[in-house]
Amino acid sequence: MTMEQLQPLVWLRHLSACLALLACLFPGQGWSQDKYSFEAHADARQVLQTSYFEVHFTLSGANGDDFSPPSFENFNVLAGPSTSSSVQIINGVVSREMSYSYTLQPRKAGKLTIGSASIRVKGKKLTTRPLTIEAVKSGGSGNDISAAEDVFVRLEISKTQSVVGEQLLLDFKLYTTVSVDGYDIVEEPDFQGFYAQEVRQFVDKPAQEVVKGREYTTKVIRRIALFPQQTGTLEIEPAQLRLAVVEDGGRGGFFFNRNIRPVFQTTNPLKVKVADLPAGAPESFTGATGSYEFQASVNRGQVTTDEAFALTLSISGDGDMKRLQLPPLLLSDSFEVYAPRTVEDLLSDAGGKISGRRVLEYLVLPRFPGDFELAPEFSYYDTEKGRFETIRTGPFRIKVLQGSDRHTAASPSGNGGATAAEGYRPLKTDTDLYPKGTAFYKSPVFWSLAAAPLLAFLGLFFHKVRQQRQAPDAALLRSKGANKEALKRLALADKYRKEGHNRQFYDEVLKALSGYVCDKLSIPLSELTKENIREKLLSLPVSAALAEEYVQLVQSCEMALFAGLAPAGDMQGAYDRALKLIADIEDETTKK
Repeated sequence: MTMEQLQPLVWLRHLSACLALLACLFPGQGWSQDKYSFEAHADARQVLQTSYFEVHFTLSGANGDDFSPPSFENFNVLAGPSTSSSVQIINGVVSREMSYSYTLQPRKAGKLTIGSASIRVKGKKLTTRPLTIEAVKSGGSGNDISAAEDVFVRLEISKTQSVVGEQLLLDFKLYTTVSVDGYDIVEEPDFQGFYAQEVRQFVDKPAQEVVKGREYTTKVIRRIALFPQQTGTLEIEPAQLRLAVVEDGGRGGFFFNRNIRPVFQTTNPLKVKVADLPAGAPESFTGATGSYEFQASVNRGQVTTDEAFALTLSISGDGDMKRLQLPPLLLSDSFEVYAPRTVEDLLSDAGGKISGRRVLEYLVLPRFPGDFELAPEFSYYDTEKGRFETIRTGPFRIKVLQGSDRHTAASPSGNGGATAAEGYRPLKTDTDLYPKGTAFYKSPVFWSLAAAPLLAFLGLFFHKVRQQRQAPDAALLRSKGANKEALKRLALADKYRKEGHNRQFYDEVLKALSGYVCDKLSIPLSELTKENIREKLLSLPVSAALAEEYVQLVQSCEMALFAGLAPAGDMQGAYDRALKLIADIEDETTKK
């Protein structure tokens, strides 16, 4: 493989001048540099020894300098480094990302390590974690793969041995050597013995893996978080899916009248052995399993025996939050503790898994004066370490002064003693009574309200009739808006280009080109084919040279799409050509 063949795969993305200007226009907005990270990512876990892959070193949330790559001693560097940077402004918050990319080829078979890269941010040196890539020898074993195995889906689970309440991640993983346009789940397992919840936010970048000597492009298309609810061997039944496979050689090309073939797939079953928690749980254990964080706080450090204070407990983790019972508040007899109220109870799927957060507030009333220390604790079973862990906070020092000995939180003192008991109020002993007025039924106001819906309906009806009579020619509006709609699609294509999604990029460029001509001529997309595209363009009318350039760009984008999920083509060049082509057609049709 020569460097000329790899050249289309290596493209340089720079920060655009418009984003730099926008950053200058908002000097008061600080860059989101308080939290930054430097990570390494490869688009393959397994590759053939004769193949290649890309590795990216990405700095998020800050500017960096003195970038130092690994030695790449086990790989041939075919291209790189290619640098790219991006800026986003969301709700006034500016964030940036910069990345260094290399195209590598293994020098030998086996598990090869890519060392750590480093970069300096604000005088601090950041390093990435090493990556492991398995290089597989190419051989005759790939001949055993039948044509039906060009694409298949497997169920893959994070652990096959677990404990009750632990979170397991089940992935629906697509393996393919052809283009797949989409999928539908015909039948999903019922997950008997599990509590299941879909994870919507997870990393779904394509990668390369080798199965039986054959290289596949893989992608996780669906992820389910499973929480075992009982012990024993639990079975996950196979799922049935329908894949939309794009076939080559379809009449009219890849985009115009694309040929989609449905392929039905049945996944593999899985078995998970679930054990019960071991004996010896601490007294403060209430069923939390997984990885947790615990925090506590009090709202006051000094109260009287007439006043209450609030003790807030915050529990967050990745276990089954439904199984988590209220943690016992182990205080001495010097305090009276009221039932807690839930301040916050949230679930999220950030980071590719389900995480929960529960905040509880206890109302505590001291019985006796004195100096006290409170040290709340929380226990959970750590699934990584395989043992119970206890987190202690505090101690919180509470100074209690002698009050009037009324011991009530329902009548807070004038200095705001029971500020945490917002749900407690004294009984209302007085009631203001008002004389009964005239009857509302059949009054003028009653008849006005009764007639209002009918009058509103009639007004809306006549307004719609008037709008229809004054409605402009839809075909004329569609023709005038053709350029605007095409630019919208190209903007979306540019977004895919920056994110490195080749297939989606070329698909949107083709939609922009074909949609522009259809809108300009007010014809349906089904009437636009490769055979009559020149004829349609010349009827706009445009020059023959411009029509030929349009056809060539469509053909080059179709060829890129035929490459499936593999990198293909110069996306920047295709994007610039499409912009210029639509602008030239617009100029010619306007002049004529």
